[in-house]
Amino acid sequence: MIIEQDFESTRLLTLDHTNKHNPFSEELENAIKHALVKAEEDSRIKSIVVYGGVGRSFSSGGDFNEVKALSGGVEVERWIDRVIDLYQAVLNVSKPTIAAIDGYAIGMGFQFAMMFDYRVMSDQAQFIMPELKHGIGCSVGAAILEFTHGHSLMKKIVFECEKLSATQCHQYHIANQVTPSSHLLKTALLQANALSKYPSAAFGNTKKLMNKSFIKVLEKTREQSKLVHKNAFAAKDAQEHFQKILGKNY
Repeated sequence: MIIEQDFESTRLLTLDHTNKHNPFSEELENAIKHALVKAEEDSRIKSIVVYGGVGRSFSSGGDFNEVKALSGGVEVERWIDRVIDLYQAVLNVSKPTIAAIDGYAIGMGFQFAMMFDYRVMSDQAQFIMPELKHGIGCSVGAAILEFTHGHSLMKKIVFECEKLSATQCHQYHIANQVTPSSHLLKTALLQANALSKYPSAAFGNTKKLMNKSFIKVLEKTREQSKLVHKNAFAAKDAQEHFQKILGKNY
């Protein structure tokens, strides 16, 4: 589910789910974690770019074919552990990480993008955190956005559940850079190459210190979010949304 390509010292990881919107299935999550560790341990690689692919989304969030089975029991705990472990896997990479975002970055896709050192966004892409209006808890998203962007903007994004354009994302510093879709990958690779020129010891150790607090925030919300999501899924408020998305196969 991951296409790996090297451009000089940059490792490009292209998400390759069979669905063009790259929903986070357990298989995709495991593939990402494995690819990140592999790139981190490869001494030839100095930076990493994660990309959704041409004409594809960065990620539409959790895979509803799996999430629909959550009913408020121990399976929710395992799911939250998966989510937190995925995010921490990005934060634990010592090398520069760049997210190249096109299409949608929804829910988990939005949150996953926030783990990267730098985010390049297509001018046609959209970030959305729609969980609350669909009956899904947003405690992890709230914890992430409060840490990265402060309490007020976090509440605005989490409560309003609205689509955020590239202009808004750049204004809110959710995207570091906005570029035409046709230039997205090239721009991300150029940024990765620029960051990779910094001496690795200085960069890696500074990043480790910077991300230490972020990792603690995620760890703190791990157990709290299990309770939030157990209660939300037990209420079955999200089932109508899953049925609408999945259609007859639901």
